[in-house]
Amino acid sequence: MATPTQTMPERRPIPSYGQLPSVFPRRIAILFLLLLSSIVYIGTAGGAALLDDADASHALVSVEMLQRHDFVVMFLNGVRYLQKAPIHYWMVAAMYQLAGQTEFAVRFPVALAMVGLTLLAFEFGRRFFGERAGLYAALATCTSVGMYMFTRIMIPEAICALEFTAIFYLFLRAWTGTLDTRIGYWGAALLTGCAVLTRGLVGVVFPVGTIVAFLIFTGGWRRWRELRIASSILIFLAIAAPWHVIAELRAPGGPTHHGFLWSYFINEHVKRALGTRWPPDYDATPLPLWWVAHLAWFFPWSVFLPLALKLFPSPKTWWKQMTVEAQARLLLFTWAAVILGFFSVVTGSRMEYYAFGAWPACTILIGVGIARAEEQGSKWLPRLAAILAALGVALAGVLTWAVWQASRIRATGDISSLLKTHPTDFYRLSMGHLFDLTPEAFADLRTPALMAAACFFAAFTATWLLMRKRKVLVATLALGVGMGVFVFAANMAFRVFEPRMSSRPLANAMLKYLKPEDRLAIYGEFDPASSVSFYTHRKAWIVNGRYNNLELGSYYPDCPKIFLTDADFPAFWNAPERTFLVVPPEQREKAAQRMPKEHTWVLIEAGGKIIYVNQPLTPGQKTIGELETK
Repeated sequence: MATPTQTMPERRPIPSYGQLPSVFPRRIAILFLLLLSSIVYIGTAGGAALLDDADASHALVSVEMLQRHDFVVMFLNGVRYLQKAPIHYWMVAAMYQLAGQTEFAVRFPVALAMVGLTLLAFEFGRRFFGERAGLYAALATCTSVGMYMFTRIMIPEAICALEFTAIFYLFLRAWTGTLDTRIGYWGAALLTGCAVLTRGLVGVVFPVGTIVAFLIFTGGWRRWRELRIASSILIFLAIAAPWHVIAELRAPGGPTHHGFLWSYFINEHVKRALGTRWPPDYDATPLPLWWVAHLAWFFPWSVFLPLALKLFPSPKTWWKQMTVEAQARLLLFTWAAVILGFFSVVTGSRMEYYAFGAWPACTILIGVGIARAEEQGSKWLPRLAAILAALGVALAGVLTWAVWQASRIRATGDISSLLKTHPTDFYRLSMGHLFDLTPEAFADLRTPALMAAACFFAAFTATWLLMRKRKVLVATLALGVGMGVFVFAANMAFRVFEPRMSSRPLANAMLKYLKPEDRLAIYGEFDPASSVSFYTHRKAWIVNGRYNNLELGSYYPDCPKIFLTDADFPAFWNAPERTFLVVPPEQREKAAQRMPKEHTWVLIEAGGKIIYVNQPLTPGQKTIGELETK
């Protein structure tokens, strides 16, 4: 058996930067963070429309769960949807049951996860690095730009990040002897099972990979008997295995289609990583751009990243007797490196938010770095804050200039007409629509732009002035609160983009005429107009769109006959039932060539989309043919 000096961490007090005096009791810090995170995430969860593509499509999967009373095999638009893990969809379905089919119900589980992640970042930092480090870590977690932006759509990354943070917190406490190993290791195993049901195979690959690497780096593999490996594996399998087994039994393969396990594990995980997934999906963001984008997603706290990098424990100390605090730092760096490194290596699908599971490790390290620099009286704190202030002045100036440039342009109510349009593949980049902005577009963005400019100027300048006076605690609170205010400006801007990124305006126009017997159809694949289906509460026929997310499920024998080709369309359009055809911007030219000009009317055009109808909606309404000859 290994000696304690070889394997056990030294039980030393937390270092001095963790003992910086607290200005208010811990419970006040927790209440403050609870209030701030609730305002930022839960306070902005409702109102803004669901976006087309993944947001509304995922929300519709939860709708069908309730309609079918089937919580194993998922369906989208009546077609088997075999790509995703179920926990997030279960949560949203539960919210529908409690609060109805609303935007708030869709976003609440992720918002609640972010509140939990903020509080857990505080506890992680406080436990291993001290009160102020925990507070700064929580502020960075709560108010980083990327943390907010990527929780506006229904993707499970924030939930998985919370699970990862809890896994490593429980592991580290059990490992360092401050928590019963049964609670720590078994709790981590249970949460790893939940992470698999949240995010798929990476839910186990990333935690296990991180812990194995940590054990190698510290020489802790000699203590492997303490880890309760056999019982932890059983707990993990008890959580993770049943859904996968039942899903395969309920959606087996056949002569014309692959089964659930192939679709989910091989196609969606392995082939996606290799870039050979069928049907082709997202491309890989170029690696240099992917890395640089993280500076934006951690903004404004990314300015303090140099302080976090200085915390990296020297490799010379790894196999020696490390303090608890040093081991905690090493685990945080290992956690971030495993996830960021994995997505740096894969050549298939790589989006910025795929690394969300590593972001809490980075924000905690940033918080710890600020706390250590504060304790040491580092000259770099005010210098980095000065850089932040300069960025704030520059951003405020650019936004104010853009608003001034658009001052003579009348607001349109539909920002789409003032935006630049890029090729369809451009929008594979996360938040690619931000690059559609033109100076003219700020005619519709005046209020949120000026609000953001004021936040950047006031909060960043105040942070610098306070850092110069060594009032680091007040400075970081000012920065966190300022970014909390910025969130509301971002949410206002998000709603201005609604006509471009959502089809809710089209759905509202359709609902004025829609009758139970009317039909809804979408030209091209389902996702680019999926929010119409969400807001009209009905499934859609698909014209020339049997590809992407619905293709694999469409080959099951029980798939509804909703996929139409050019040969099917004339009879479908000329049928006596009234039919509304939604056409996304990228399909308008193709659809226009196929529409019978004397038997087609226009309901609405908005955001580059158009809705055709095969019957006049008002007396004397002109056909598209009559409008063209007018």
